[in-house]
Amino acid sequence: MNLYYKDIKLTVSENVYEPREDSILIAEALEEKLKEKKYKTILEVGCGSGLLSIIAAKQSAVTCVDLNPRAVEITKKNAESNNVKIKCFVSDLFKNVEGKFDLIVFNPPYLPDKDKIKGSEMWSDDGTIKRFIEQSKQHLEKNGEILLLISSLTGLKRIQTLFKDNNFSVNIIKNKKVPWEDLLVLEAKLL
Repeated sequence: MNLYYKDIKLTVSENVYEPREDSILIAEALEEKLKEKKYKTILEVGCGSGLLSIIAAKQSAVTCVDLNPRAVEITKKNAESNNVKIKCFVSDLFKNVEGKFDLIVFNPPYLPDKDKIKGSEMWSDDGTIKRFIEQSKQHLEKNGEILLLISSLTGLKRIQTLFKDNNFSVNIIKNKKVPWEDLLVLEAKLL
């Protein structure tokens, strides 16, 4: 199946997270950041079908990773069909990532993990956000930034505290109300 976001055409696949309201919100936030500032290097964690990486690759050198090998495969194909170059490989968060980046973007699994429904791992936060925040500072350049999407159901105060406990300042830069939750894009910077 194909999806479109502005001039970007994405092929989506079963077992790969396809762009939804959350993806569009963080894509808009990323586009705003790219207009404000030039980033040399950008890392997308959890690339899914590659939308954010494709947007970023129009301006910057992009590396993207996903735990799902099928997502990596789809992202590579989508980048090629949209005429952008990215470096994409399988990694559990930062496990196989080397180097530091000016901007790290992550639309993580963000809902509390209360079920064991097959496929729910695509949207359930099983501690992934906590591990991401703790590990991200080793992969940020001195004035690096993070864009992270969460839901009001994730627990904003908990995520803000995690960032602050790891020496980040954090602000909400974009939000959208959907029928069952508020989607929030957080911007975090190392102190």
